[in-house]
Amino acid sequence: MDNPKTYSLVLIGSIALLLLLLWGSPTSEKTLSATVINNTLTQSLDGQRRYLTIDAPDIEQQRVAVPITTDCAIGSTATFRQATSSTFEPSLSFVSCN
Repeated sequence: MDNPKTYSLVLIGSIALLLLLLWGSPTSEKTLSATVINNTLTQSLDGQRRYLTIDAPDIEQQRVAVPITTDCAIGSTATFRQATSSTFEPSLSFVSCN
């Protein structure tokens, strides 16, 4: 590839193809219920954060960031929205606590 124009066109075409594949991947959403194992409120220089440690049959134990105002008791059931994509790891979004 001694020709810079050819190199540039191949590079731009590869980037466009990669962006098209990432943008075009289908995303689905499902609801997930999990048992709250721990409810942690942390304090740092930039503010407070709250995390729930959850356990669900579909996933292993996992720590999920939730709004600070959320107060789920240990042993309660929390509901999450799980967005799944073929490109990235599934992410959990907090919905409610029962």
